[in-house]
Amino acid sequence: MSKINCLPDKRSVEISKSDTVLEALLANGIEHTHVCGGNAYCSTCRIMILDGVQNCSPPTSAERALAKKLDFPVHVRLACQTKVTGDVSIRRMVIDNEDIDILEGQLATGAINSDRNVALLVATIRGETNFDEVNFHYDIVYIMSRYFHRVQKVVGQYGGIIPNVMGVRVMAVFGFEKNASLAAERAVWAGLELLKTIAELNVFLKKLSYKPLNVSVGIHYGAAVLIPIDPSKPNVLTPLGDIVNSVSRIEAANQEVGSDLLVSESIYKQVKDKAMINRNGNITLHKTEFKVYEVTGMQGNPPKVAKVEEFNSPAPKRFMAFLQKFLSK
Repeated sequence: MSKINCLPDKRSVEISKSDTVLEALLANGIEHTHVCGGNAYCSTCRIMILDGVQNCSPPTSAERALAKKLDFPVHVRLACQTKVTGDVSIRRMVIDNEDIDILEGQLATGAINSDRNVALLVATIRGETNFDEVNFHYDIVYIMSRYFHRVQKVVGQYGGIIPNVMGVRVMAVFGFEKNASLAAERAVWAGLELLKTIAELNVFLKKLSYKPLNVSVGIHYGAAVLIPIDPSKPNVLTPLGDIVNSVSRIEAANQEVGSDLLVSESIYKQVKDKAMINRNGNITLHKTEFKVYEVTGMQGNPPKVAKVEEFNSPAPKRFMAFLQKFLSK
């Protein structure tokens, strides 16, 4: 008989060729989660093969369908569908109810906590933004509400989502969906449209004697790990990776360059046939120098974007709710 070395339980159990990994674990008193009863209707029995993947049986048709939906790597398997012909080492991936809650959200929408190439856009209000000193509390809420509303509208128009808002800094993700196309181009169009709509907002604010909002935008393209912020809202994602620091540095470089919208070279390569470039230069991040380009316009028509489902991004609403609660004290 073969053996299964099981983590995090630190146990070794025997398994016959006719048993699945799930059956062997349960028979040896390891309470491995299997919400659907071991029928490949869920993914709660998933395991990570740490060693001996060559000894595992090929995925069944039911497992292949689920693995495709959730974008499993080859070393993640369903215990209820996997048999072995030799020794294997595994790690059980679903340990408690919190894990189950997270997996239910993933199963509802497909794989979202995986590597993906995306375009990130960061927009920040710069300049005279000391609203708390020159405006009444109502004015702060009024101005920022209009600002966030316009940003949300533009980002959604070009197929993006907003998972992150910190104060006056907004981050948007383009290309988060599977088989996404033209993420870089959509992000640049969104950035230009954002500058345009904020300029229109400033005309309105001027009539009310408010100071204008000065917005700068940075856009970068690269690999990110997309993580759900809330298991109950699995479409609300936040990106992790070097791309996040890089796009923030690109946005900040607008102050040095005296520009409104800068993009990285990875963005430029994808839009250079349509982008109107004013100038380019080099910036430094972590002692590494890389090139940025100032985009002032795009030629042709913007890409068509399928209607984006409401992603219920909580960040702007949460910020405004906090602000109103704080000001009411």
